[in-house]
Amino acid sequence: MSLNAGTLYISSYNNGDNDTSTKFTTTLQVPVIKAKRLRILTATLANLMMPFSDNDKLFKYNVNAVDYTVNFPTDRKWNTVADFVTYANASVLTASTATFTYDSDKNRLSLVAVTPGQVVKMYAWNWNAAPGSSVSLNANYRLGFTSNKDLSATTTLVFDGFPNVILRTNSVYVLSNVATDSNNDANVANIIARIPVDVSWGQLIQYENKSSEFSAPVFTEVIKSVQITLLDEDYQPLINPNNAYFTLTLGIEY
Repeated sequence: MSLNAGTLYISSYNNGDNDTSTKFTTTLQVPVIKAKRLRILTATLANLMMPFSDNDKLFKYNVNAVDYTVNFPTDRKWNTVADFVTYANASVLTASTATFTYDSDKNRLSLVAVTPGQVVKMYAWNWNAAPGSSVSLNANYRLGFTSNKDLSATTTLVFDGFPNVILRTNSVYVLSNVATDSNNDANVANIIARIPVDVSWGQLIQYENKSSEFSAPVFTEVIKSVQITLLDEDYQPLINPNNAYFTLTLGIEY
């Protein structure tokens, strides 16, 4: 028995052991045969992604010639930047050598030495895709320090970028093991869709592919299982609660 219907409905609910809602494999009860191409038609994803992950939770700074390294939680969200600043000052920057301030008019964070006149220094940012890397200082970048060189200031150092501490990502990349005709600037292949994150935290992302002209060639005419992996805009694995299912519809051409 085989399947040759035009659509295939997949949910992370029907996954295997140790799978998650953002990286899972579904084994089809009835395999698809004689498939030629496919494209993603629709997708639904709960926006419950926390702003920090293992790849960008580590924050490093220097005050009065002493280095400090802290970690932001990966299981907590904030409704406003001001909420984040209050939390970080009370629960993360506990060494009390520096605190954050927030200029809402300019949408900028600053790192301020607790003792006036001391020198605050931030280190040059350099992207490193290895999860949890302390070399890359990805948390510094997420908070708005995007300089490619070391900078310092007396008492107060103002970051140059915006504090990205509310939403995890602007886009979700959907990777599969069954088809591809894409690549990107990080040499990540097998992407079958890029889903815009156009809703607030806690709401449902509803995606409909309106580009009916494009479809991806399948790797094999017989599809017995489908593996799905979701990445953020930095091409890092996305984390969502396991009971917040990711569902998608695939259109199959024969």
